[in-house]
Amino acid sequence: MKAEHQLAGVEDHYRLANILETSLAVRSSTQFFSWAQGPLFMLLPHEILICGHAVLGSSDLKLRYFTASRYFRKEHFETACNPRNGLIMQAIRHWRTAHRPCILPAPSRHAVCDIATEDILKRLELKNLAAHGLLGACGGIQAWFAFSRVQNLGERTPYLLELLMPILSATYTRVVALDGAGQGGATRLGSLLTAREIQVLEKVRDGMSNADVADQLAISIMTAKNHMQNIRGKLKVRTRGQAVAEAIRLGLIRPSREES
Repeated sequence: MKAEHQLAGVEDHYRLANILETSLAVRSSTQFFSWAQGPLFMLLPHEILICGHAVLGSSDLKLRYFTASRYFRKEHFETACNPRNGLIMQAIRHWRTAHRPCILPAPSRHAVCDIATEDILKRLELKNLAAHGLLGACGGIQAWFAFSRVQNLGERTPYLLELLMPILSATYTRVVALDGAGQGGATRLGSLLTAREIQVLEKVRDGMSNADVADQLAISIMTAKNHMQNIRGKLKVRTRGQAVAEAIRLGLIRPSREES
């Protein structure tokens, strides 16, 4: 079996098993986001996940996005989903024909959407795209997912998509049924904290004191302390360390490089 068609050792097998086990507890949009930015992220690192599920009695897909990127906004999503020429709609139409993972920018041996250029991906703040779907019993699309801002996009990515589609579909379908997540729009847990609070917390994660944070962000020490007090209140924790741990668990910030 070729390297790109298998998991990379024991660690990836553990990550896949963890994805399967933790998916059973996912019941809401918030939990889905945390799961996608937690266990799922460890196997397929990404910042944006666009999800589509079939609409009963129709050939259409109801689309929604989950993002950990402060750059990807509603207007980017709406442009990408334009029914006439949006990149996401082009990718979905491509999948309806090919039924294969769509990787953009793509290795030459993978079929791509003609309109997809690096310039378009950059303009939409997507950077790249790794998309795949799942057929329903009647031959139509049951579910479709697109990962963007994927790290280490390459030859192994299509294989990972093939592995993840059944569990992604089952998990998201459960969320739609129980949480009403199919109403469209976005989930962004980053809105729990402001952009500045996330910056402060990232500095704290990296071991900086309030004085260091103030110096790095050009704010006063008192302002840095106030930000941390607000962060602890929002996350319902008592200490700086607990705030960092909870933010990582929720997918608000990444672990430090030493921990990842």
